[in-house]
Amino acid sequence: MKKRYGITLILAAAAVLMALSSCDDGANEFGRIDQKDNSIPAPTPVRVTGVRSISGGAVIKVEIPDDENIKGVIARYNRGGKVVTTKISRYVDSLVLVGFADTQQHTAEVASFNVNEVTSNPTQVQFTPLEPAIRLAKASLIQAFGGVKIRITGNTPKADLTICLLRDKDLSDKDKDVSAMKWEEVTTLFTAADSITLARRGLDPKEAIYGVYLRDRWGNVSDTVSAVLTPLEETMLDKSKFSDAAVPDDNCKGLSSYPIVRLWDGSGSSAYDSSYGYHFFASSDGPIPGWLTIDLGVRARLSRIATLPRIAYLIWSGAHPRQFEFWGSMNPSGEYVEGNEHGFDDSWFLLGRFEQFKPSGYEADGSVGTITQDDNEYFNNGNDFELDNEKYPHAYDELRYLRIVFVNTFSTYDLGLKYGSVQFGEVTPYGQVQEEYR
Repeated sequence: MKKRYGITLILAAAAVLMALSSCDDGANEFGRIDQKDNSIPAPTPVRVTGVRSISGGAVIKVEIPDDENIKGVIARYNRGGKVVTTKISRYVDSLVLVGFADTQQHTAEVASFNVNEVTSNPTQVQFTPLEPAIRLAKASLIQAFGGVKIRITGNTPKADLTICLLRDKDLSDKDKDVSAMKWEEVTTLFTAADSITLARRGLDPKEAIYGVYLRDRWGNVSDTVSAVLTPLEETMLDKSKFSDAAVPDDNCKGLSSYPIVRLWDGSGSSAYDSSYGYHFFASSDGPIPGWLTIDLGVRARLSRIATLPRIAYLIWSGAHPRQFEFWGSMNPSGEYVEGNEHGFDDSWFLLGRFEQFKPSGYEADGSVGTITQDDNEYFNNGNDFELDNEKYPHAYDELRYLRIVFVNTFSTYDLGLKYGSVQFGEVTPYGQVQEEYR
């Protein structure tokens, strides 16, 4: 019985196929959608009304004639030795040609096309790209604690750039040309910021030749910059030694909805259930600026301070700190000293002032402005505040006590408010331990 059913199904399928095949002769009468209509004439050529040079390309403005046969406009041009095309629909009036790595004159052929992809007679357009981001942006390498830093400047078009960090451990000829280096890739980073400093941590504190070059999304690359660097030895301070410093002049931690230990117990990470509020939080009647102090349990020189926000919660707004200060002391008294900044006693020294970095930049008036995907990712990944003893002479001084000053939040920024909420996730100091106390 099963065999009989199988044969019946096969015969039925064959009959359906034969019926479909028999329809081929009359298909054109009913206008099959995959059949080109050869009766449609070539479209009317478009008129080029303007050409504007941009970084790495040009914008060609066109006027679409009153021709119902026009489906869109196409530009054909040579870029990097390859013929490429850019298309727009008939409802758009500008072609954007990008991806050029030079400032030479180029030619594009601009034509309209119909539904059959038949084009009109082309119009030749000359254009000269402005300096592309791949040539405007400059990279430099800097020795850093725990690795190296890459400083990018000059990406004024804010183009998407890939940063390729290289290393050659062979020091037998430090002055050899970059083309003769035995490069190994260390890491790949990404940015669309005008200027930014990115760090690659976890590198051995051994001298090596480092190189860096930039690549844009069309495969254009910059020259490779190299430098002989030795990453400085750096460790993350042991948070199990941290404790509440209980300094009398701390003015906001007593208002916290959660214990201060939340700042260093790892609970600021997204691995925890944020619905339970595992983050430090100061109540709405807390003073601005507000500060708290951590006893690190060691005598140390700090190189950088990493922080995490309350992840993925009303980011770039509200009670998230926008501007920070970090101070250090070996033995604070907690007394108020008239004339000193914030009234801190004389044992305190400034490690640095910082602001929450926004890759796409703030508006001219200081407001947050448009928030990009790059901005969101950067915010949730936290800050890495690098200490700089050239800018702040006491940045590398020995300390036991670390004071965090919340200068303002996104809600209180530039408004002169004396009180406000503060919410914060995690703080992680790095550096070199000089002596352990517990």
